[in-house]
Amino acid sequence: MRCQPENRVYKAKYPTKGSMLARAVGIVLIAAGVLLIVLCVPLWAWMSLIGAALIFVGVLLLQK
Repeated sequence: MRCQPENRVYKAKYPTKGSMLARAVGIVLIAAGVLLIVLCVPLWAWMSLIGAALIFVGVLLLQK
């Protein structure tokens, strides 16, 4: 005897997004974190990152 296929369709229930206040607080916290990182990382670190990015772009251009 064969089993009949189940015909039910299951819908995924996603959690609802937070209120506008929670989203606004989240955006402010993200912006404050980015600002702290930008202000606290010393200049030599930024210059070394920019230098590494320039070297990487130069290598990519030479490969083509």
